[in-house]
Amino acid sequence: MKRRVWILVLLLAVMAAPVWAATEIKFYYPVHLTGPLVKEIEAYVADFHKAHPGIRVEPVWGGNYWQNMQKTVAALQAGNPPDVAVHLAIDVVTLRDLDAVIPLDEFVQREGGEKFLGDFFPGFVSDLKADGKVWAIPFQRSTPILYYNKDLFRKAGLDPNKPPTTWDELLATAQKATVRDASGQATQWGLTIPDDPWLLMSFILQNGGRTHSPDFKKVYLAEKPAVDALQFWVELANKHKVIPRHRTFPESVQDFAAGKTAMLIHSTGNLRFIRDSAKFEWGAAFLPKNKRQAVAIGGAGFFIFKKAPREKQEAAWQFAKFLASAEIQARWNIGSGYIATRKSSFELPLMKDYAAKLPQVLVARDQLPYALPEMSTHDNQKVREIFRTHFQEVLDEKYTSEEGMKKAQAEMEKVLAPYQK
Repeated sequence: MKRRVWILVLLLAVMAAPVWAATEIKFYYPVHLTGPLVKEIEAYVADFHKAHPGIRVEPVWGGNYWQNMQKTVAALQAGNPPDVAVHLAIDVVTLRDLDAVIPLDEFVQREGGEKFLGDFFPGFVSDLKADGKVWAIPFQRSTPILYYNKDLFRKAGLDPNKPPTTWDELLATAQKATVRDASGQATQWGLTIPDDPWLLMSFILQNGGRTHSPDFKKVYLAEKPAVDALQFWVELANKHKVIPRHRTFPESVQDFAAGKTAMLIHSTGNLRFIRDSAKFEWGAAFLPKNKRQAVAIGGAGFFIFKKAPREKQEAAWQFAKFLASAEIQARWNIGSGYIATRKSSFELPLMKDYAAKLPQVLVARDQLPYALPEMSTHDNQKVREIFRTHFQEVLDEKYTSEEGMKKAQAEMEKVLAPYQK
């Protein structure tokens, strides 16, 4: 009888004990290509849940970078922002201006401060800082690289092991690799570049130009190096007719994989797609230089949101730190093509084995000494859209390169005027 009583007491005690629910956090993230990359992220979330059973992450795919940012801004306006999100490095100032995110210095110091940050490639950390504070930690970082079809090089009489290294060589190679029908229309392009400001910024930097001021309040698109860089692009399209106009990121990488273009300037973040889709021998190389070797850094980092309760911010940090770990970064590099943000990732056996089989994966990493921040300003999305609009108009020959850049500069200065105080 006593035994039954004790069992009953124990059962009642267990039933009366508080049930500690897991801390739940909402995570917004972008990827340009759905399917495989979404599955990669979901796999990392599942691994995190195993390692941290007291935290539950709800991953929410937000579309591409711009759509994801718009989704976050809409959620902020509705008073229901995510707890953690991946956003572009160029959105640091905008998110800070919105008072949407918290600096991560406290968390960073807890992990060892500069020793912790020192394992990340320097360029991937510097553009996530503002006002001397760390606002995000690197996640999916990238640079553009030059992909080229070695089979099409051979058909054009080009050396498949010598990709172009200068602007002049890029033009000459594209001319030789472009195939035209009897009417003069291109049936195979020598080169394809998505019409995106990020890629034009690399040309500006290669031409010795600058894009924005360190305080994020000024832009320099009307300066001669920027105008001449745009003019080079325009001549590739409209004078020499070796690149198509108005190709998007997804369209252009699909064109390359289908053998419709001999060369492609595109993000390293699509290396997996090319690896899995191309049915030909292909190579990868640094972007060709002009006045200097340079490339604009792209990609994003983890931001933690101010409105989240402290326990969710702590959970968000654990999640961000997990996905920024050396092992996950190596897996993400292999699974996507985005550069592993940590130096130690490249020392892991799985990364060394992968690079031995596919040496193209190391091109973007080796190009990092020449990487510079892309244009970042206050009210960045509005400024970027102005740039995009006038870039397209110049390609469509509505304005000269100088006229288009001057118009863009003037409109951007109006947007940035309130921040000049």
